[in-house]
Amino acid sequence: MRIHLIIFTITSGFFLAPCWSEIKKSADAPQPLSPKESATHIRLPEGFRIELIASEPIVEEPSCIAWDEHGRVFVCELHGYNIEGHIDTEELNKTGKLDKTVRRVRWEFQGGPIAEAAAKRQTGTVKLLTDTDGDGLMDKATVWADDLPPCYGILPANGGIIVTCAPHIMFFADRDGDGEPEVRETLFTGFATNTIERGINNPIWGLDGWIYIGSGSGGGTITGPRLKTPFKVGNSDFRIRADGSAIERVNGSVHTFGLTMNDVGDRFPSSGGTSARYALPLPHRYLTRNPHVASPNDTHNASDYNRGFRISEPHPWRVRRRSDPAWVKFYGDRETNSNYFSGGCSTTYYGGTLFPARYRGNLFYCEPSLNIIHRAVLNRDGAGYKASRAPEEIESEFLASTDQWFRPVNLRIGPDGALYIVDMYREIIEDYSAIPRFLQQQYGLDQGRTHGRIWRLIPKNAKVQKTPNFSKLSGIELAREIGSNNPWRRETAQRLLIERADKNPAKVLAKRLDGNWRGAIRAINTLASIGALKSSHVLTALRHKHFGVRIHALRIAEPLLKKDKAISAHVFSMVDTLDPDPSVRLQIALTLGALQTEASATRLAFLAQKHGSDRWMESAILSSANGQNGSWLSRWKGTPPLGTTMAGRRDSNAVMNQLLHLNHLSPETSIPFLQGLITGAAQGDTPWPEPTNGWDTIATQLAIMMTSSNAEVRKLASGFAARLPIDSSRHVRKFLNSAKKQALDEQTQLKQRVSAMEMLSIAPYETLAPIAIKLLDPKQPPSLQQASIISLGKSRDIRVARELIKVWPSLTPKSRTAVLETLLSQENRLPALLNALENKTIQVGDLSAIQREKLIQSNHTNRAKRLFAAVSSNVDLPKRMARYQKALTAKGDGANGKTIYAKNCLICHKLDDEGNEIGPSLASISGKPNEAILMDILDPNGKIEPEYKLYLVTTSDGGSYAGVLANESATSLTLKRPNGEIDVILRKDIKTMTASEVSLMPANLHEQITPAEMANLITFLRTKFGKK
Repeated sequence: MRIHLIIFTITSGFFLAPCWSEIKKSADAPQPLSPKESATHIRLPEGFRIELIASEPIVEEPSCIAWDEHGRVFVCELHGYNIEGHIDTEELNKTGKLDKTVRRVRWEFQGGPIAEAAAKRQTGTVKLLTDTDGDGLMDKATVWADDLPPCYGILPANGGIIVTCAPHIMFFADRDGDGEPEVRETLFTGFATNTIERGINNPIWGLDGWIYIGSGSGGGTITGPRLKTPFKVGNSDFRIRADGSAIERVNGSVHTFGLTMNDVGDRFPSSGGTSARYALPLPHRYLTRNPHVASPNDTHNASDYNRGFRISEPHPWRVRRRSDPAWVKFYGDRETNSNYFSGGCSTTYYGGTLFPARYRGNLFYCEPSLNIIHRAVLNRDGAGYKASRAPEEIESEFLASTDQWFRPVNLRIGPDGALYIVDMYREIIEDYSAIPRFLQQQYGLDQGRTHGRIWRLIPKNAKVQKTPNFSKLSGIELAREIGSNNPWRRETAQRLLIERADKNPAKVLAKRLDGNWRGAIRAINTLASIGALKSSHVLTALRHKHFGVRIHALRIAEPLLKKDKAISAHVFSMVDTLDPDPSVRLQIALTLGALQTEASATRLAFLAQKHGSDRWMESAILSSANGQNGSWLSRWKGTPPLGTTMAGRRDSNAVMNQLLHLNHLSPETSIPFLQGLITGAAQGDTPWPEPTNGWDTIATQLAIMMTSSNAEVRKLASGFAARLPIDSSRHVRKFLNSAKKQALDEQTQLKQRVSAMEMLSIAPYETLAPIAIKLLDPKQPPSLQQASIISLGKSRDIRVARELIKVWPSLTPKSRTAVLETLLSQENRLPALLNALENKTIQVGDLSAIQREKLIQSNHTNRAKRLFAAVSSNVDLPKRMARYQKALTAKGDGANGKTIYAKNCLICHKLDDEGNEIGPSLASISGKPNEAILMDILDPNGKIEPEYKLYLVTTSDGGSYAGVLANESATSLTLKRPNGEIDVILRKDIKTMTASEVSLMPANLHEQITPAEMANLITFLRTKFGKK
């Protein structure tokens, strides 16, 4: 990762500000309070009380808490947070100088002695806590392990505890009952480690008997003693079997720390700036059945607000950073504002009844940097969710403290139904690199390493129940607990029943299936897990009034559909009678994919016809359609991905049947399907099998389309025909000959000539090239030149690069832009482009920063770096800043500024109804001084927000793409280009993927905008957005 370094600052023009005395800790730093004092600073919701459960020295830097079936309390701890900055500033303070250089240093990325020393001091601890005198306060800690990597989560399982401590997931157990673990085992290893607070985290038990875990840093090749083959976990969350025998990807991605699940089984991964997000409710395993089409984004926002209402004063370092325009510019307005969610974590669902009814089903969300716990009211929104502030908390928080050391980092619902708060309790919780280095020197970073508290939040009048010992309950007693109103009791009961695999409680579990819906969901999953499931159980659950029970019953029914006619008949009836719930309908569409029969195909067609426009229904149907014939979907308007599916899997017979249908339908129906066929046919090099009746039927149908009165139908039909083994067909030859004559005929209307050239893009290179090269003559209209370049670009022939470079000197700027994009779009063209740059046929200055980055990240890194070594946008930055700053003193012309904006900014920024939503909203400039806005424009690579980073992707077919990562799903990712166009790339086709430190914003705007025009532009922006 590149370390940002900007020598010029608004406040100082040197690296190290002299300080002739020893650097002392700032006198305005907040001081820690005793637990008793801290409790008085917490503003509680009405009707609640807070109690201390544990504090230092019993716990230090706690990160999670858990209770096992015996009722024992375990905590894990994370030591060494921000230690990199602490080691760095300890050494720096010995110089007696303050480092005020505007930059962000991440030692863990840079490596070297500081990173190595920090790694040795970053550890994890697991403790068993005991209340020896029964006063409710833990007063004894038994260390189960203190030599672990930093611990991010803990969970009871198999008579012991599972700990997530990247790069490992470990298991500990005390089998002999002496209170200390003699069993210590690494279940999995290989998880990526990055920043200390971004490890795999917060394991939670799922309703299906799997353990779900937040992704943290993401990535890693995972191995384990019981894992048959290594597993690449990717960037998404994942689930494991408690015995270490299996690991799978799931939808959703934790961005910070924390993961929760509601009583239906939908998951809510935490994010630093968004209080409520949910994982796509189409399980990952279904979507991967059809790798030929892009699937929806795997994580969605439920809330649309990010303002936090703290009652504490921001730490003085935050105030001082915010007051300096250079630091505001560098870190961004959002990060330097102390009133927004930025470090939010540990989203937790409350499904108990101890709290008043209005809290049931709410999400609670820690924001340690604001010293608050936020509450979000969660409601269903179709098959998804919407979250909002509680009416009584529109401009306040559920819980807040004026103690600046109060740092809630995790939440858990305890055996008594109370909300337990894990408080890391430290002076600075923010990542050290977010703090200017000179402020790190003055405030320090390790205050709190010996602190930690655990609080219990409980209604005032509630009586604290003694934690039960579930290990002593029989199977039948546990089965009765599975429908408890207490989340811990029902989860622990289900877990123990599955671990014991005792079938004796099956009758008691079966009685739960038509009762309390929470108990019914757990009962049907438990019966399946212990091998006691009967058809009657599934049928009872399928008839349940609650949608969640029906969803789980549908999933569990899938292995039985082929052999149990009663179950399949009932599933079909749920389609025929149109189940009223959108989430259930989605699951029906997914479940039908387990059958490959005419009856299931008919129901999928019916769902497509009646509910094809439901959110995510198209993806659900396509997931199941991948194994179907597909022709039954001819009436469905969502045909592009269906065509992609058929062609992607090379289903010749399905294509033939669909084409027979399409020739009797309108162009509005056939065009999208043909587009999908072309997309699917372009995937990979798998040969097409000959249809049952030979190729004549397909050739004939495509020939009919090639004579359609609709030009787009003609073009698409010919494009698909060119990708089939029917190139010698007389119909295709006739079509191409006609297109060649039209493209070259100067008497033909220009629009028709351009259309003909576009149609020739399907032709073999030998047919296409002579026509396209002729039309690249400067005498030809620009639109025809553009069409020729684009058509050549669609050919994978290596000779394309040579021909385009040959005509480069005579091309106009617009055509040159198209040529560069074409040359950079395929790996096999890059050597020719580099040759042209080296011999100066094409100038280095003709390439944008993004195009240069593409070359640097290609297989020709060294050649590209040598070429671009002398090119740096930052060399003259201080001089440019000084020159442009002078112009800011003059009165700007807003009307001219609007023109400048339209010319240079609309391509990436949306304003009202114009432009593209690629870069961040410019409304954020309202909080910035003019100098900071100027630096944003003149040095766009200085600070790039993570969501606007440039990603470079190459594909297995030689393709090359660049853009902002706009969407990510189980089967695909979407890149948004600088011009607003998008590229959807299937995961199965990705060869390499790299995040770049180059901004999409041009780095040479100083060459296009004069100082006076810059002043006009800023005046316009101020007029548009106002100034705080």
